[in-house]
Amino acid sequence: MKRTLLDITQKISRKVVGVVLTPMDLQDSNYWIFEAKNYRFNDILREVEYRKTQDRISIHINTQNISNRDFLVEEGKTGIIVKFIKSNFQYELDNGDEIYLKGDIEKYA
Repeated sequence: MKRTLLDITQKISRKVVGVVLTPMDLQDSNYWIFEAKNYRFNDILREVEYRKTQDRISIHINTQNISNRDFLVEEGKTGIIVKFIKSNFQYELDNGDEIYLKGDIEKYA
């Protein structure tokens, strides 16, 4: 399907969407794994911008900005999965931490 310039610019000019991540697996030996259920990356932006997935989002843990070198991002079957690299943190993440992801993502049913 060919997209028009209007379709592309409407997708690009969307507001940045944010979501609170929920714990998925905190017992993994290398990662703390969190998920943004029912969210995905905007497809049209992938065709226009050639950025790595980590560069398309920003993550805040308890209001502190996290470097994109400290986590990996994947699109799973049920949403966006964020894996925080345990060796890069001086503290432990748990259910009490508020982890906020924002970027060019969208909610789907």
